[in-house]
Amino acid sequence: MISITSRNWKPKKVNKNSVEKLKQDYNFSEIVSKLVTSRKFDEIELSSIDNRLYLNNVFLNNDDFKKSIKLVIDSINKKENVCILGDYDVDGSAATALFIRFFEKIKHPFFYYIPDRLKDGYGASKKLFQKLILKKPKLIIMVDCGSTSNEAIDFLNDNNIKSLVIDHHEINKPFPKANMIINPKKDNGYVEFDYLCATSLVYFFLDLLSDKIKCKIKVSDYLIYVLLATVCDVMPIRKLNRLIALTALKNFDINKNIAFNQLFKLNNITHKINMEDLGFLIGPILNAGGRLGKSNFASELLSSDNLKVVDTNPIK
Repeated sequence: MISITSRNWKPKKVNKNSVEKLKQDYNFSEIVSKLVTSRKFDEIELSSIDNRLYLNNVFLNNDDFKKSIKLVIDSINKKENVCILGDYDVDGSAATALFIRFFEKIKHPFFYYIPDRLKDGYGASKKLFQKLILKKPKLIIMVDCGSTSNEAIDFLNDNNIKSLVIDHHEINKPFPKANMIINPKKDNGYVEFDYLCATSLVYFFLDLLSDKIKCKIKVSDYLIYVLLATVCDVMPIRKLNRLIALTALKNFDINKNIAFNQLFKLNNITHKINMEDLGFLIGPILNAGGRLGKSNFASELLSSDNLKVVDTNPIK
C-alpha cells in the first residue's frame, strides 16, 4: 500500500492459524482477528470486544486485601479516628475522594490530607506525620504514596498508630513496616496487576469492604473516577483497564455527578463523556489545584454532592 507521502506501507505479519482460530471461536471479522492477534489480547480483552464480560472483583481471595479489610473493619468497630493521606495528582485525589465518600456514607470519624507540593513535598514523611498526629488518628491510610516511606511509618509505629498503604509505585525491600501494604509490585501473588493505578486498587478494596460490612454505598457509581485516574496516570488501557474503560464509559450518567456535570456546562460540552474529556479537560483542571497551592480542591470537588461547594471551588 502506497501512502499519500509515497511511503510503502506493509501490513504487519501475524500468525494465520491464530487469526483463523479467532474467526472461528469468536466469530470476529478478518481485520479484527488480525488486530487482536498483533496486539496479543488476553482472555479478558477478547471477551470485552463484544461486551461478553462483566467487571468482577479480581481481588476477592487476595490475602493482602483480606488482611487490609480486617484492619479497617477493626478501626470501624472501635470507632477510631481515621486519616486518609493522598497525593496531589489526579490519582491520589481520586483515590482519596473514594475513601471520603465511603467514610461519610457510614458516618465514621475521619479526616483527610493532601500534601502541599511546596510546603510538604511528596508523599508521607515523618515531618508531615508529626503534624497530622495532632488530630489523634488511630489509623492512617496512605493512597498513591507510602511505598518508600520507611522512616515515616516507623514514626507511626513508635506512636502506636496503625497504617495501611494502598499504592502502585515501586517498592523495594525492606518494605515499610506498615500494618498492611497493598501494592502489586510487592510481588505477593498479584504482580500481574502492576499496571493498575492507586485509584483502581482503592476501588476494588472499597468494593470488597463495603460488601463485608453491608454498606449500601454503590462503589460502581464512581468507576469513572478509576478511569479518570488511569488516563491521567498514563496507565495502559489494556487487560483489566480496558474493561474498566468500557464499563465506566458505558454506564456513567453525568447527570448524577454534580462536579463533572458542572465542568461540562462551563465548557459548553453536550456530548457523552469520552477518554479525551478525561485526559485533556477534567484531568488538567483537577491537577491545577496542586500547582496553585490548593492541593485539597480536587478531592473536595470529586467527593462533594453539594452544588454550592462545587460552584465555589476555584479550580473549576
